[in-house]
Amino acid sequence: MLHITRFARLTPLLFLLGAAASPKPAADPLEARIAKLAASFPGEMGVAVHDLATGREISVDGDRRFPTASLIKLAVMVEVYHRYDAGTLSRDQVIEVHVEDRAGDESVPLNMLHPGIKVTIADLVNLMIAYSDNTATNLLVREVGAANADKRMESYGLKDTKIFRPTFRDGHADVFPELEREFGLGMITPRDAARLMGLIADGKVVSRAAGDEMLAILGNQFDRQMIPRSLPFEKEKIFVANKTGWDEEKLADATGLKGEIRTDAAYVKGPKSRYTIAICTRKGRDKRPGSDNSALVTGAAISRLVYDEMESRTARH
Repeated sequence: MLHITRFARLTPLLFLLGAAASPKPAADPLEARIAKLAASFPGEMGVAVHDLATGREISVDGDRRFPTASLIKLAVMVEVYHRYDAGTLSRDQVIEVHVEDRAGDESVPLNMLHPGIKVTIADLVNLMIAYSDNTATNLLVREVGAANADKRMESYGLKDTKIFRPTFRDGHADVFPELEREFGLGMITPRDAARLMGLIADGKVVSRAAGDEMLAILGNQFDRQMIPRSLPFEKEKIFVANKTGWDEEKLADATGLKGEIRTDAAYVKGPKSRYTIAICTRKGRDKRPGSDNSALVTGAAISRLVYDEMESRTARH
């Protein structure tokens, strides 16, 4: 009887010890599948997803800093809209584009038009986002300032989202020169990018009207080779507003290779779901310019995986 009593007294303690030693719950199955795909990419990849209906967040290296390439133009657009709201910048303000304003030798719209053409601030925003026009970007950065755009991102809690300079000004940072030496034009994390898209989509940047206007501009994005690429547009009503980026690493790796940078962040609205997703890559060893590039193919596969899960989970709940 004495032994039974002692055992009875020890039972609660043994139960607690067993509970403490029990294995942790399995990782989110979707997160595990994303991680497997990301690990197959020949380079570094980070992914973040935010379900705007439930608040659920998924992250695979979502807090790692990546070079933005043109994805940082989202921050410039947000600052422009704050200037609209403050009355210090007007959509109808006219800017004359001179030869010396042209950024690089790319065949972007403003570089193909005659010198002296006059465009509005609203025109520049559309060109910067939908066509990733670097000349338009630089003219807007000149108006709002890189440091001001960075402070605006910090005000939204996006401390790792920064633009350092205008485009094609390598090594001439306006702010944070030590970071510019590694990241180039700008820096971001996948989680920051997904959250920024969510703030815009939920009307929490300036106003609901401003958010809707920004989404409409992002919805005209010409580059649909990653996140939107494999979504079932042919059979379902889907809206995607996205911004991409593409560049080369500033610093070479041990083999002398300057790997590729590919980024994409999007707001996706399906028949049953609303979510944001950001995919960032760097040090990519596949430098093919076409649609078969492994960053685009892997990113598209992850995007479709997330879409199918979001739609099916929403339907189950």
